[in-house]
Formats: sequence, C-alpha cells, structure tokens
Amino acid sequence: CNDIEAHTGQPRDYMRQMFQDYVKFLYGYEERISLSNCSRTIAKQIIEAMFEWIFTNAIPLNYKTSKLMKEEKNYLYWATVTRHCIICGKPHADLAHYEAVGRGMNRNKMNHYDKHVLALCREHHNEQHAIGVKSFDDKYHLHDSWIKVDERLNKMLKGEKNE
Repeated sequence: CNDIEAHTGQPRDYMRQMFQDYVKFLYGYEERISLSNCSRTIAKQIIEAMFEWIFTNAIPLNYKTSKLMKEEKNYLYWATVTRHCIICGKPHADLAHYEAVGRGMNRNKMNHYDKHVLALCREHHNEQHAIGVKSFDDKYHLHDSWIKVDERLNKMLKGEKNE
C-alpha cells in the first residue's frame, strides 16, 4: 500500500480498508474482515485484489516491492496480464514464452495452453533470447515463476480481445 499511497496520495489505511471491503463484497463474507485474524484464504484474496488493482491502474512499484514479489504468483500473473515487465516494471511488455514456439508457427492460430509465459520488456525479452531461458532464470531468480497460459493469456497471445 506504500506504493499506492505514493502514487495516488490516498492514505494507506484507507486503501487497505477499501481492499478488505471489496473482498468482503466480492466473496459474500458476512463479518468485517480484519487482517489481524483473517484466514490465509482471505489474506490471499486481498493480496490478489491489490495486485489486480495496482496493475489495472498502472501504479508504479518501487524496485524493493517488485523484487520482493517475484515469487508471488498473483503478482507475476497480473504483471503479465497487464503487460508490465516482471523484471523492471516497464509497461507495454512482450509476452515471452518459456517453451519455444518454433519458426513458421502462426501464433495467432495455435493454442498456447501447454505453454508458460511472463511479461518482459523488449530489452529483457531480447536478453532472454540472447542468453537462453535457463541462464535468464538463474540471473533473475525466476525458477518456477513462469505462468501457465490460461484462457485470458491464450486470447492475448492470439491477438484476440478479452471481455
């Protein structure tokens, strides 16, 4: 919430309460949510709502925050869906494949469901190709970080619109 406060000017406590209220409404919880005694499931739902909001609203994350979150799948998913480089945070990133797609394949017609992707800016995507996926994963500590393609990502990779 520090990054949100720095960018929007909204107080951290206000934003925290907003995310808690959103999760309460979204999942139909009866009781008011308290971070001091909520379940892991509810805490995870709040974190996911925060990431969705952060990336949908293009809130810049400081380097410490993004480095800390590199192993958090929700962070990686929302950075990828909104095309923010998971290394440096630049917008308009490419969707980089972990598994090679192959030359001559029509990416707009194939299904990508058995593939894994991450959002990488042009510089980091070029570096990934230049040094290879394993070396890239080692350099940036991305082991087990690649996102399995779901319906939303498959549509993005095929150039289709998501509703």
